[in-house]
Amino acid sequence: MRKLSLIITLIVTLLVADVFAARRDSEHTQDFAGIAFGSSRETVIEELMKMGYEPYGQSGKAGERVVVPVFKFGDLPVQVDFIFNSNEKFSSFEIRTGRVERARLSKAFEAVDYMSEQFTLKYGKPSGAPAIDETTSLKESVRNFYLQWFSVSSLDVNTAIIQIDGRYFAVGSVTQRSLSREKPKGAEKSRSKSSSPVF
Repeated sequence: MRKLSLIITLIVTLLVADVFAARRDSEHTQDFAGIAFGSSRETVIEELMKMGYEPYGQSGKAGERVVVPVFKFGDLPVQVDFIFNSNEKFSSFEIRTGRVERARLSKAFEAVDYMSEQFTLKYGKPSGAPAIDETTSLKESVRNFYLQWFSVSSLDVNTAIIQIDGRYFAVGSVTQRSLSREKPKGAEKSRSKSSSPVF
């Protein structure tokens, strides 16, 4: 009887530890630089200013991104765009490098590789090997996916190379799915039923 209770206690302890680890990992992935998904535009701007950045997009126009043109992403200087849903909640971010010519395409691949390493540290192992390399014929004006992370249940995570007008840049994108699909407040106004036609 003692052995059975010891085994049950051990199993319960392992399950509880696993749940707390999953919760901690989930909370760890739900932000960018300590700014939580779902934060208001004002909170994002305030947190960025505390970090010493002067972001663009402070006017608060609907659909306007908050942009930090030069953000220190480890060893890589990048532009970061904070994207908001229709309720002005932080729902997605994009990290992008400067554009380089075809002769310096290797620099874009070095950048996307470094970005992917940082994403791997935060989001875990990517789903597969890199889909493109320097010998791949890249499509114009679309994301040529380098790596994607399908194992993160609430996020769409990817890194890519984009070619526009013969210039190339690396981009990393993370979108919180439920916030990006959130319907605008007041969109579902109740319609009063009437016994007479409206025309």
